[in-house]
Amino acid sequence: MDFNLEVEKRAVAQKKSDSKKIRNEGYIPAIIYGDGKEGVPVKLKSNEFVKAYNKSLGELAFFNLKVGSKSYKTVIKSKQVHPSTRRLLHIDFMELTKGHSVTVDIPIKLVGDSVGVREGGIVDFLMHTLSVSCLPSQIVSEIEVDISNLAIGENLRVQDIDLGDLHANGDPENSVVNILPPIKAAATEETEDEQEGVAEKQESAE
Repeated sequence: MDFNLEVEKRAVAQKKSDSKKIRNEGYIPAIIYGDGKEGVPVKLKSNEFVKAYNKSLGELAFFNLKVGSKSYKTVIKSKQVHPSTRRLLHIDFMELTKGHSVTVDIPIKLVGDSVGVREGGIVDFLMHTLSVSCLPSQIVSEIEVDISNLAIGENLRVQDIDLGDLHANGDPENSVVNILPPIKAAATEETEDEQEGVAEKQESAE
């Protein structure tokens, strides 16, 4: 998913009040990083960016940022969010440069009808994105993970995924998805039996 946004260059904030002033004017302070390049401080119109950002939730988004006569093809590297209002406070963009490896978080999509689920098991989806390193030309919009052969009690780890040219970061032993036994259904039935037992005792006492 691609978004084209016009942004304005800004002075580097010297104190917190500088960034606060930018936000009060309806902008989000940000910086564009490139491989071995000095960061470019910019500000984005808050309403325009939030609209694009909300559309991209759950997907890998590319932001084409135009600063004057120059354009940068970027992805979000990190962001600062207010803990209570969830307002975006600052964004770090990573420029995608041909021939230079980058690290991005790619969404994981589960595909297939699990054997375990057909037997009553429950899908426990633990890792919705995977951090990978690759060249910009190798970036994919999502990583498909086939869970067809997973039975109850089995799991699929990062090292079990065929990533092609992508290099996964982090522990390869991390579980992406588990197939849990249908314990919730059993627990619900037990709770209902207990409640019925309590009700019967109350009726007997009355």
